[in-house]
Amino acid sequence: MKIAVVTIGQAPRKDMATDIAQLLDAGLDVTEFGVLDTLSSAEIAALAPTPNDTDILVTLLTNGEQVKLSKKKLMPFIQQSLDTLQDFTWILLMCTGDFTNKLAGKNLLLPDRIMTNFVKGINNDLMLGLIGPEPEQYSSVIEKWQNAQFAVTFGASSPYHFNEQHLLATAQQLQSQGAELLILDCMGYSSTMKNNMKDQLAIPIIVPREAIFTMLKNILS
Repeated sequence: MKIAVVTIGQAPRKDMATDIAQLLDAGLDVTEFGVLDTLSSAEIAALAPTPNDTDILVTLLTNGEQVKLSKKKLMPFIQQSLDTLQDFTWILLMCTGDFTNKLAGKNLLLPDRIMTNFVKGINNDLMLGLIGPEPEQYSSVIEKWQNAQFAVTFGASSPYHFNEQHLLATAQQLQSQGAELLILDCMGYSSTMKNNMKDQLAIPIIVPREAIFTMLKNILS
C-alpha cells in the first residue's frame, strides 16, 4: 500500500520526522506532501485570514515558521493537492480541522472524522477539554466537537511556539473547569508534549497524531 501524508503546510515536516520514521520502520510506503509546497511566500501570505474569518487553520513551514491560514481560502488548494494523489492507496490529511463532507476522495483519511468517532466510542458523556494552537480557533474547534454531541471547554497553546509550562497551565485550567478528557486538537502536538505533563494531570490525554499514526501502523502495515 502506498500512503500519502499531506500537511496543509510545507513538507517535509521536521517536527513529525520521528513519527514518519516509525511508519517507515513498520513497513509502510509513505510519502510526504505539503499543500503549500509549490506556493511562493506572497501566495502563502495571500491565504492569511481576514478579520471576518471564523475558521482559521494553523500550520508550519519548512523554515520553522508558524502560519495562520484562512480555511475558506485554502480549501481549493487542498482539493487540488488531493486530486493529484489519487494513485495512492490512502491519503492522510494531517489536520484536525473539520473537513468531513467538504473534500472529495474515497481513499481520504480525515483526522476530524476519525477522532470524533474514536472519542464517541470511549464515552459520549465526557466533558472534553480541547487545546488548539491559537485563541482565534475557539469557535471552529468548539463547534466541531459540539456537533459531535460533546460538552466542551477550550484553551489555546501553540505546539509551534511550544512552551511546556504554558501548555501545562492551559491543561490544568481546563481540568479545573470540569474537563474529564483532554484532547490536544492539532496534528502539531506530539507524544512528548503529552508525556511531559501527563503525571501532573488527573485526566487522560489524547494526541491525534499519536492515535492516528498508531492506527496506521497497526491496521495498514
